Amino acid sequence: MPALEHSPVASSPGPETQPEERARLRQITLAGGIGTAIEYFDFSVYGFLALTLAEVFFPKSDPTAALLYTLAVFGAAFVLRPIGGVLLGHVADRYGRKPALAAAVIGMTFASGAIGMLPGYSTIGIAAPLLLLVLRCAQGLSAGGELGGAATFVAEAAPDRSRGFLTATTQIGTLVGTLLGSLLVATLNLTLSPDQMEQWGWRIPFLLSLPLGVLGLLVRHKVEESKQFARLESAHETVKVPALVALKSHPRAVLTVCGLSLVSFAAYYLVFTYMATYFTKQGIMSSTSAFWATSLTLALAAAAIPFWGRMCDRWGRRPLLIGVGAANLVLAYPMFLLMGQGSVTWAIVAQIVLGQVEAAYMGTILAAYTEQFPAQVRSSGFGLGYNTASIIAGGSAPYIATWLIDSTGNGFAPAWMLIVTAAISLGTALTVRETAGQPLRTA
Repeated sequence: MPALEHSPVASSPGPETQPEERARLRQITLAGGIGTAIEYFDFSVYGFLALTLAEVFFPKSDPTAALLYTLAVFGAAFVLRPIGGVLLGHVADRYGRKPALAAAVIGMTFASGAIGMLPGYSTIGIAAPLLLLVLRCAQGLSAGGELGGAATFVAEAAPDRSRGFLTATTQIGTLVGTLLGSLLVATLNLTLSPDQMEQWGWRIPFLLSLPLGVLGLLVRHKVEESKQFARLESAHETVKVPALVALKSHPRAVLTVCGLSLVSFAAYYLVFTYMATYFTKQGIMSSTSAFWATSLTLALAAAAIPFWGRMCDRWGRRPLLIGVGAANLVLAYPMFLLMGQGSVTWAIVAQIVLGQVEAAYMGTILAAYTEQFPAQVRSSGFGLGYNTASIIAGGSAPYIATWLIDSTGNGFAPAWMLIVTAAISLGTALTVRETAGQPLRTA
């Protein structure tokens, strides 16, 4: 795509920044990472509990159908994510980054806590899955505005030459939150019987979101508003409908973010969320072992993200986006073949390899996305492109993977979803011009 023009603004401060500014930057990155960790803990726990939730909220006569219904509800939340991205992006671009981030935490905390209090199918019948669907959609609305808002907040505070590394810390939050969910569910499966998990154990992770949400609000309340947004507001340069302006004035940037995000969503939800269910349903390992394998994969990926954030500042966004797209394209099917060899060890190795590939992508994309848009529409444009991809390849990934296996009888079928999305994202990456080290657009 053509190079995006940048306004001639002064370069962001570097390592020589005054201690007060460095402290402010640490506070902002901490607020972005912790808040995102809490949001993704709440959002991902549903996927880890898919098998148990299928027993609780749907008729038990057909276990496969019940699991598909549960995964469909999981995916339904992603349909609402673009709306959440528009609504919370509007708040962020019109009224400030801070209120949008607070609203995201409040919405997620309320929805997750309410899920933890829902009665099951055996108690209230069809009302149980319907209420689950409504609350899961509320989670989707909140999640839709979280990552774009947090990435924008951090990117606008970051020095130009370290923006990749600092925005990558927000991605660490997504993996740490998902990891905490996996560890908690693994611990519950280890300490509780299947009957106890079905009766009350599954509620614990959802109810835990209430105190975690309060923590997230406290951390985010203490940070200052983005200086770039404050300048826009004082100059009366905010726009009334930022999502519409993003679509009309920056459609290629929105499509670029969408195209690049496809493989990231497919990989994230196949490797980090669905794989525990996959290993169990395919008889590769026990449910407990599958959760510990996923927890290890998440921990190693989270540890790798800062390195890739540094590398995208040093090497540029484009080489990494192209390289990771190609890696997914080449490695997806061999890694699923390796999982199917009957060895628990090799299955875990394959999951870790795919997790490391996704970590490289996650360490790069937030900087690349925020650099595509001017300040007036940065959060809204990011949210539109990113969350549209979430419908196509995020929430649908576990459902499509389960359906493909059931329809074809081929346990390796989920690899094809990763291959197709990798091909599209790689094609998109080849059209992107380099933005590393350049000032963020102000107009």
